[in-house]
Amino acid sequence: MGIFPNAAAVIRLVGAVLIDMHDEWIAGDSRYLSEESMALLTATMDNGDHAAIESGE
Repeated sequence: MGIFPNAAAVIRLVGAVLIDMHDEWIAGDSRYLSEESMALLTATMDNGDHAAIESGE
């Protein structure tokens, strides 16, 4: 198994890393997608159908 004595050691290490990453994600103010990139996506997808939907046409 390489540098790990057994499978349980690998599981403990991977679990600790995942918990640490999860805690940093929860505590941080980072976003997966920025507001700017979402605004670009929304502007690209907007083709005027919203007015037709809202007016009931």
